[in-house]
Amino acid sequence: MKNTLIVNYTPREGSTTKKLVDKFIEFNKDRTNITFLDLAKNTPDLLLEENLNLYVNRNFGGVELTAEQSKVLAKNDNFAAQILSADFIVIATPMYNMSLPATVKAWIDAITQVGKTFAFTAEGMKGLCENTQGLVLMTSGSDFSIEPFKSMNHATPLLNACLGLVGVPTENITVFGTQQYADKVEGLIENAKQEIETVSSKWY
Repeated sequence: MKNTLIVNYTPREGSTTKKLVDKFIEFNKDRTNITFLDLAKNTPDLLLEENLNLYVNRNFGGVELTAEQSKVLAKNDNFAAQILSADFIVIATPMYNMSLPATVKAWIDAITQVGKTFAFTAEGMKGLCENTQGLVLMTSGSDFSIEPFKSMNHATPLLNACLGLVGVPTENITVFGTQQYADKVEGLIENAKQEIETVSSKWY
């Protein structure tokens, strides 16, 4: 079986995003080996003074760290190892304030590691998560698929670009307008679930 990493951030009670990721898991639990990462419970370390400088010294400067220094980076290194061992990656997150929740951005910062998940080459930057495919499940209260909000959507392009940097081409399934179209939410969710089945059948 192929390996699928699910990166989940759905801490809100009654989360619409959780309904999508639950659908993905239920539909695919017998088709793939699933590793489930709950970012609300296993939060990446923010890049602050100590760990940021250790990372820069190690990954950019080639400095060999001590065992104690390596422990400081161990949590984020584990996240990078997870994405490298995955054949498929599913990221489930709502949109917050036109962008990604800080916890999801912290995960991106944790896994975007030069020399591990991407490299500088003579031709430019190259993603090292080869032969991996991605799927983003995203929800928002307003409809960011049309103006005036479409041009304010910084979440989807940011996540797609960051995954592209490490070599993961990404598809997107969205439920936008859960508050704006309150009377149509169930239909929007059902449409998204059908899209999940379509992508899943293509993957597995």
